[in-house]
Amino acid sequence: MLNKPLYLLVLVKRYRCRNCNEVFTSSFESIGSHQHYTKRFCLFLYEQVLGTTIQEISRKYQIPYSTVELIFYSFAHDKAKEHESVIQEIQSDQDMTLSMDEVAVRKGHSYETVLYDANLGAVIGMHHNRDFDSTLELLSLKVLHPEKVKNVVVDMWDPFHKAVRKAFPHARMIVDKYHVVQKVTQAFDQVRKKIPGLKKARFILLKGYENLKEEKRERLNELLEKHENLAYGYYLKELFRDFYQSQDDETAKRLLKEWLQLAWSSPFPSFHEVAKTIENSKDQILQYFKTPYTNGRTEGTNHKIKNIKRRTYGYRNLERFRTRVFLECTGKTYKKQVS
Repeated sequence: MLNKPLYLLVLVKRYRCRNCNEVFTSSFESIGSHQHYTKRFCLFLYEQVLGTTIQEISRKYQIPYSTVELIFYSFAHDKAKEHESVIQEIQSDQDMTLSMDEVAVRKGHSYETVLYDANLGAVIGMHHNRDFDSTLELLSLKVLHPEKVKNVVVDMWDPFHKAVRKAFPHARMIVDKYHVVQKVTQAFDQVRKKIPGLKKARFILLKGYENLKEEKRERLNELLEKHENLAYGYYLKELFRDFYQSQDDETAKRLLKEWLQLAWSSPFPSFHEVAKTIENSKDQILQYFKTPYTNGRTEGTNHKIKNIKRRTYGYRNLERFRTRVFLECTGKTYKKQVS
């Protein structure tokens, strides 16, 4: 209390049963059996650990690390079950839009596939790896009402597409527009790298033209006039961004078809590669104009997940990592939805 340790001296009475001669003690509603901390204090420690590390709370309150760890995870599992039951109840009353993305957890291409409820903005499951089998297992285990899944937002990773088709054959699949634009921008960046002397001009070349200040636009125009190939690649990059400004599905189809023809006719292998990738997912890319969902909210949550990993310098126990993510990236979102 008032940042000072408070000790309660509790007199525990012992009794002897006259029938069986067994000795027992009286129980307390506010203190668990064989515990030296009140339940309120354990809940307080749990809430303090959220948003920081167990080690930090251990130092702050001068309590052994193992004690804080034991208290936190004993509460964490109960809270996670509470969150799951509330989310299931909400999902049973409405159609679902899912979103999937991966998060790197270790060096060497070690990933966790994260499943989100796009309507709630909440993490509802994680699974190690991002291949077809692990993704299908994640979708099968965590989504409790598959018949209610109407939309799934993914990137262009093929195992995700196959798993979604297998688990939800009737759901509409939408490729996230930010991932597609990123692929095209990376293709243009490959063109820039082949032209010497443009390293410092990367920012103004990759940024959207409408977002540049007047002096930056003048510099950009000079570069485009000087390098013909650079101007060609820049035109393709900006034209694709214009494609996503289409007002209807028919216009989007026409513009995408025109862009693909221009990309294939260009002399740039990087644009040939991205054109092939886009053609393989063309229907899912165009689905955005009928059901305009993106992974924008998901990417923000991914950033939060990476911060959870960084502040503890990584997790050896992935189950504890998933529990921590579920608690910190779920509770507030579904509570707002309920209210």
